[in-house]
Amino acid sequence: MKLSPHPVVLALALLGGCKDEGVRRAWEPADHQGEQRNLGQVAASSEATEDETLVQVAWRQNCAVCHGLGGRGDTQEGQMLRIPDLTRPELASINDAALVATVRRGRNKMPAFDKLPEKVVVGLIRHIRSFSVGAAGAPDAPTR
Repeated sequence: MKLSPHPVVLALALLGGCKDEGVRRAWEPADHQGEQRNLGQVAASSEATEDETLVQVAWRQNCAVCHGLGGRGDTQEGQMLRIPDLTRPELASINDAALVATVRRGRNKMPAFDKLPEKVVVGLIRHIRSFSVGAAGAPDAPTR
């Protein structure tokens, strides 16, 4: 017969290891910085511009659900819809105007994002280009 400890004994054992020195301090955002910070959050940085923040928010809210944070299409929805991998090198051969048109008008199961501000769409194209292996030669902004 296997004996299990009484729940009260377990609670006392757990509490015995806790030190309550009577000093309590308020939680601060710095308590969860560095390695503890959630990887899915947009990094708060003094270097990030408002436009970059808008692009990151737009990507996470509108695109990452299917394309994934890294653009590989490896989300559940992306796999179900057979979303193309945006990290593939041949993406570099697609001109920026075609990518802008895809974002604006949608394609296949992808909805149109025609209400996004121009600077956000330009930033999204730049973000997509950053996934590609051939991103070194990709232009910084869409051509018109």
